[in-house]
Amino acid sequence: MSENGSVNGSICLSVVSHGQAAMLRRLLDDLVALRPPSLGRVIITCNTPETIELPPPAPFGIEVIRNPAPLGFGSNHNAAFEHCREPHFAVCNPDIRLERDPFPVLLEALSAGRAVAAPAVVSQQGEREDSARRLLTPLDVLARRFVMRVDYEEPAWLAGMFLVFRAEAFRRLRGFDEKFFMYCEDADICARAVLYDGGIAYCPQAIVIHDAQRASRRSLHALRWHVASLLKFWVSPAFWAYRRYLRSDKVRSTVFRLGNP
Repeated sequence: MSENGSVNGSICLSVVSHGQAAMLRRLLDDLVALRPPSLGRVIITCNTPETIELPPPAPFGIEVIRNPAPLGFGSNHNAAFEHCREPHFAVCNPDIRLERDPFPVLLEALSAGRAVAAPAVVSQQGEREDSARRLLTPLDVLARRFVMRVDYEEPAWLAGMFLVFRAEAFRRLRGFDEKFFMYCEDADICARAVLYDGGIAYCPQAIVIHDAQRASRRSLHALRWHVASLLKFWVSPAFWAYRRYLRSDKVRSTVFRLGNP
C-alpha cells in the first residue's frame, strides 16, 4: 500500500480499476484540478495486475490496494471501506469525469438524513444516462434492454457508478451484499437504505460525466453474471419488502433539491 498527501476532508472515495489505469489517471487529474475541500482520501483498488501512475502531490491522500485475485464490485468497495476513517464514504467508477465539484450538494442531502446520495450522470455528449431508475422488475429489465428508458422524477434506486454514503449508514447496512457479483449490488443497497436507514437522494443539481460500458450487452460472460444477480435480487427479502413499500402510501421523495430536502 502506498500513501500520498494529507487527510483533511470528510469523504473517503473508493475507486476500483480493472486494468483501467489511463481512465483512472484522468479521474485523478480532474480531482487534483478541482481540489474538492470535502475530499480527504482516495482509495484505489487494483483488481488486476497493472501499473498505476499517481498524479503529483495531491491535496488529498491516495492509498493503493492490490488484490491477489479479482473480486466483485461489492467485495472491493467493502474492503476499501475497512480503511475509511472519514464520516462519508463514496464509490466511483474509474471512467467518471468531473468538470465541477459534485460533493457539496450530495453532502447537503446526506446532512438531511439520507443514507446515500447520487448526482445526475451525463454522457460525454451531455445526454442524461439512466443512473436514477425504477425498481428492477422482470418487465422493467426487458423494457430497458429493448427500449432504452430513462427515469428521473422519483427513482427507486441509484446506479453504483457514483454514490456517496454516510459512513455510519454504510456500516449499519453492512455495506454491499457480496452474494451479488458486479450487478444489482447498487439496487439492493438502495432498497435496504430506504427500508432501514434514512433513504436515498437523487441530486440533479450535481452532475458527473460517464461513458457507459454496458458490458453485459457485448459480453456473454458479463450477461450471465447480470442474469444471475437479477435472479438473486428478485428472490431476496429486500426486493419484496421494497416492492411493497413502493406501493404503499408511505413513500418518501427521493429527489433532493437545494432548500427543499
